[in-house]
Amino acid sequence: MAATFQVHDVEELLQLMEQWGIADLHLTVGEATLDLRRAAMVSGEAAPATTPAAPSPAEAPEAESALPEPVAIPAPVVGLFHIAARGFGDGGPQPGDQVQAGQVIGSIELMHVPTDLVSPVSGTVEAVMVEEGAGVEYGQVLMVIRPFEEVSEDEAGMVPPPAR
Repeated sequence: MAATFQVHDVEELLQLMEQWGIADLHLTVGEATLDLRRAAMVSGEAAPATTPAAPSPAEAPEAESALPEPVAIPAPVVGLFHIAARGFGDGGPQPGDQVQAGQVIGSIELMHVPTDLVSPVSGTVEAVMVEEGAGVEYGQVLMVIRPFEEVSEDEAGMVPPPAR
């Protein structure tokens, strides 16, 4: 008896590929084979950039000063995810909270040994992808942080005093 793939199974596989960022999948069950490939998206490509109306000259400079790309924070190990409570309000970091590079934003517990999850960038939490106490896999995206825009010392008002 030859195995077949049902439509709902393929749809679920496509959703998982999207969730995990998998571009290609080759699956063999018995004599049945399935090859799936997602179209690659160009980084920074967004729907507003493809609108038919051309931007006015006044809007053009704003388009050039795009926000930095969000940074996905992956699980460094397998285990149970715990959101950091210290330094945050109730429930740990939430969308909209600001974090600093090097700040502990959570931990992953494996065999009762916690591994700290440290933010690699300073920025604003855009999304927390995993619930408190949930099991996570290696490489699974736990949080998404949008880095702060970098500004020059002049823009930040950090011009050193004149030499005497």
